[in-house]
Amino acid sequence: AVMMGLFMLSLAGIPPFGLFWGKLYMIGSAVSAGYTGLALIMALNSAIAGYYYLKLIVFMFMKEPMVGYEKMYFMNASLSLKTIIGIAVVGTIFAVFAVNPLLKVITLFVYNSGY
Repeated sequence: AVMMGLFMLSLAGIPPFGLFWGKLYMIGSAVSAGYTGLALIMALNSAIAGYYYLKLIVFMFMKEPMVGYEKMYFMNASLSLKTIIGIAVVGTIFAVFAVNPLLKVITLFVYNSGY
């Protein structure tokens, strides 16, 4: 549940996760290009999505578990699934620190392409 909560916070666009910066730059680009209506729609969609993602976190941590499903959680935790989740967690946490250098590289590519 902790890993899923981390992923949900990242998808919701909560700072300092990478998707927050992606949403921020996309909305900023839309505003600077003159598409204010599109930027408002993106911001509204992001707020609605944030509600759904945070609702899942509330259900994972603040609600009582259902009776009779205790063993199901451990049966699905195979070694390969744990490995994949671990790699995804490392990538999600690494994205917090790699946003600025990655954006510099992307900006350089966009600038050199003529846009």
